[in-house]
Amino acid sequence: MFFQKGQQMVKNFRNIHIYLSLFFLPVALMYALTGIVYICGFNQDVGATKQTYTLTQNIEKGKEVEAITEFLKNNNLAIPSNLTPKKGRNGTLEIGGVHYSVSLMQTSDSTYNLTTLKRSILGDMIMLHKAKAMWYFNVLAIGFGLTLVLLYVSGLMITLFNIKKNRKSQYVTLILGFAITLVIGILSVA
Repeated sequence: MFFQKGQQMVKNFRNIHIYLSLFFLPVALMYALTGIVYICGFNQDVGATKQTYTLTQNIEKGKEVEAITEFLKNNNLAIPSNLTPKKGRNGTLEIGGVHYSVSLMQTSDSTYNLTTLKRSILGDMIMLHKAKAMWYFNVLAIGFGLTLVLLYVSGLMITLFNIKKNRKSQYVTLILGFAITLVIGILSVA
């Protein structure tokens, strides 16, 4: 009876393991790729197209978005889908989203720099990795994080109940993994 319950539990953990890993495979690959690229020194602006234009005109406070969209229309440039202004770095005003944005920065009384930024697919993915996009992907990312915990728990349960051969080497490997991670982590932040 106990053996049958153990076998059923292993089967349940195996199914959880299989289906969660299949569902979250695209997210896992994206996080792996963008993490490696980011560690290698590339950021969200890798492959981005950035153009800066000079606007010489008086822009009334509160009319910045209208001035930006008028300039973009007059110069046959794309208008961002989101026109809600937000404060950017260095006092810039930004409109747009992660993939395409336009910023406006005042350089003197009646001179402004208008900058368009169109990110590459890899740049967009890095922004998703860094949780800098809309909240929708963050829900998926949190689900993926929780899934990683479940995948390891289910994997350990499958291993502990099903694979009794080499039990000692399994425990040694697990302890080594924790020890090496702890030591390298401490050395890295010291």
